Amino acid sequence: MNMRIDVLRKTDSTLTKMGSDMSVPDDKLFEAVAMYRRDIAKIGVDSAIWGHIGDNHLHVNLLPKSREEAAKVREMFLGWAAEVSKMGGAVSAEHGVGKLKASFLEIMYGPEHIEEMRAVKRAFDPDWRLGENNLFKKEAQK
Repeated sequence: MNMRIDVLRKTDSTLTKMGSDMSVPDDKLFEAVAMYRRDIAKIGVDSAIWGHIGDNHLHVNLLPKSREEAAKVREMFLGWAAEVSKMGGAVSAEHGVGKLKASFLEIMYGPEHIEEMRAVKRAFDPDWRLGENNLFKKEAQK
């Protein structure tokens, strides 16, 4: 996968492998796999899926060949985050959320819970120094 993205980057340096590590409950694994396959086929993006089948936690890796295809993949991931959340799953099973997938958390938890997370961040890191701008944008100091 990394070698293939290196070749693509020679034509457009903004391209990158895009991956997810969402997980679902036991009874939803086949439904999730069918969703991944269906949506990947609609876009026609190159893909590879591997992961932890016993934990229902798959790594879906996609190689967009253009900025337009990358935009479609981002939208697809947002849709998957919503569907996986409805299934009772998690938008990130082991690799964390970070900057690229922060929007998945609001899909999974909703704005009220995100604000609760921000409140915890404020309490323990009032200067917003730890993990600056990873999940939450730095707030102006009062």
